[in-house]
Amino acid sequence: MSKYSPLAEYLQHHDRTEVTLSFDKIEQIIGEKLPPTADSYRPFWANSTVKDGHPGRLWLSVGWRQVSLDRANRLVTFSRAENMSSDLESLRPQKKELLYDLLKEAGFSVEEWHRTIRGDPVKKFKSNGRFCYEWCFGSVEEGFALCLWFDELTVDKHGRVVFDHNVRDTRAELLATKNDETADQKKRNSAAEKIPRAERLDDAIKESARRGLAVRILIGERDPRKIEEVPEEASSVERRLLDKIDWYIHSYDTKTGACLVVRGVEPDASGSDEEYGDDVTYDEVQNRAIKTRRGQTRFRQQLLDAYRRGCAITGSRITELLEAAHIVPHSLMTNYSTRNGLLLKTDIHTLYDLHLISVDATYTVHVSRRLANTDYGKLHGKKLEIFPDRSADQPSSTALEKRHALFLEEERTR
Repeated sequence: MSKYSPLAEYLQHHDRTEVTLSFDKIEQIIGEKLPPTADSYRPFWANSTVKDGHPGRLWLSVGWRQVSLDRANRLVTFSRAENMSSDLESLRPQKKELLYDLLKEAGFSVEEWHRTIRGDPVKKFKSNGRFCYEWCFGSVEEGFALCLWFDELTVDKHGRVVFDHNVRDTRAELLATKNDETADQKKRNSAAEKIPRAERLDDAIKESARRGLAVRILIGERDPRKIEEVPEEASSVERRLLDKIDWYIHSYDTKTGACLVVRGVEPDASGSDEEYGDDVTYDEVQNRAIKTRRGQTRFRQQLLDAYRRGCAITGSRITELLEAAHIVPHSLMTNYSTRNGLLLKTDIHTLYDLHLISVDATYTVHVSRRLANTDYGKLHGKKLEIFPDRSADQPSSTALEKRHALFLEEERTR
């Protein structure tokens, strides 16, 4: 029996439809201390369906869901599942809140809102045009916040609130409008402005899926009359809110962009039934994860030594920003050889993982046409800035060739 079973039993027999418990109270219920991850790792409290001893699986099994987490004050709120049948309607925004305020509330950095692209101060920073029309915010480090329309959310056959629209289809529609010479010029210009926003939203969903990141959702509501009568004005937000509950990417098709984003429930882990039995505790799973991270730590140290503490592509020597990038992804093959790695600066690593930057078998850097007009565009066609001295540490040309083929495939769809 899991050590968190008493918590599930407590909730099962509780006479209320919603209850807020302190971490101390939960420790009293289960009869022992919570692990450090309860305070430092938000997914510990997720509504999880994975069979790895995760406590979330237990309260879901007795009909309860975690609906609010306050780690600062060590409080967590649970609600009966049947009490949440009106989940979707409860997400309908009632007033127009500002993106700046909601992002700040969600814990995202808003420092750049106070500056122009040249670094000059902005008076009305809450309506900074650099950001207030964007469709997603955040980064790999702080996670992502996605802007979704209320009318695009649905309830699936499992009773979950989901988003299953294909953002690449939206981009394709916008591109068709932009290239339609018979269309109104204002409409074509509007479509052109929205295309990169759709691309960034798709990238955020893809990256969150790849890394298993929870996402925050900013829900907007638009006037339904504008959708039917004046489609080009349908992006005007009438009302907006921040959902308090995390959402998770349950599926993402890298070839088509089809996705399923689910509110409040972690996805099943592929192969989890085989890797972990029902009797394995969440703490044991965490220990296994720590061993994996230690492998990554050694891998990074090997690459730091091989690349003389510099980014292979940019040459940056800010050690704190340097990450170990797998050429053949870790998800496909566990290979901590330096020949399967590149030492990359954080932003370059993210772009490499998104197939927006690549290195071919001749150690030449390739930058996606989508980044041609950015600072990254200057890297295109250059050789690696830093290259290992020892042949045993040099990146495998075969692995680079296979990885570069994925970049070229992605580039053909852009």
